Amino acid sequence: MNQPKGLFITGTDTGVGKTLVAAILAVALQQRLQQGFSYLKPMESGIQNLEDLRRKSDGARVKKAADLPHSLESIIPFRFREPLAPLLAAQRQQQVISHKTLLNTVREHLHQYEFTLVEGAGGLMVPLCPGYLVENLISDLQLPALVICRSTLGGINHTLLTLSRLRQCNIPVAGIIINHATGNPGIAEQNFAALVREFDQVAILGEIPYLPQSAFDKATLLTLAEKIDLDSLICPTF
Repeated sequence: MNQPKGLFITGTDTGVGKTLVAAILAVALQQRLQQGFSYLKPMESGIQNLEDLRRKSDGARVKKAADLPHSLESIIPFRFREPLAPLLAAQRQQQVISHKTLLNTVREHLHQYEFTLVEGAGGLMVPLCPGYLVENLISDLQLPALVICRSTLGGINHTLLTLSRLRQCNIPVAGIIINHATGNPGIAEQNFAALVREFDQVAILGEIPYLPQSAFDKATLLTLAEKIDLDSLICPTF
């Protein structure tokens, strides 16, 4: 069986804009690939009930934005009530999810589609299963990683650390997308991309301007997609 194509969206931290970027890419790729495209958020915490799943989950926001036909249960196969690292959240509700179960579930999904966006939880070192981190999942799936970073003070450190760790793990890096946190960028934000490139020749595939509110309407997302090098993500050269 051929290795499925896709992209793993990770971040330098939690709350850096992974879901926003996932929604932007999902809207654009759904139009290009149609039935061959899918989106997957293998684990999501902070979903207390079905109402949260349908209205507040990251998976629901991306599904609605891109008009994805897949059920939320298939988009988010493992869900936890408390907003904690998946391993801890699972333990606190008396669940044991092995890394083999997680990996097999994700692989089964990937093999059904031409191209899948997989959105991680937090950053690379977030515990998912006993003895198993986000970085382990990316490595086992053999997918390239797209790193979402924010250009606030401290972001360069987090971005370079993340890129360094990915390279140590021999995970192909698709590039980074910079999410701007303010409408009035200061010196740190204005020089963010240049400083990152001074120390790591990573591909900068786009910069997302600051949004006053998380805008997930299709028109806005398609406009933002024009700021991202989609061709490099679909047809990588690494």
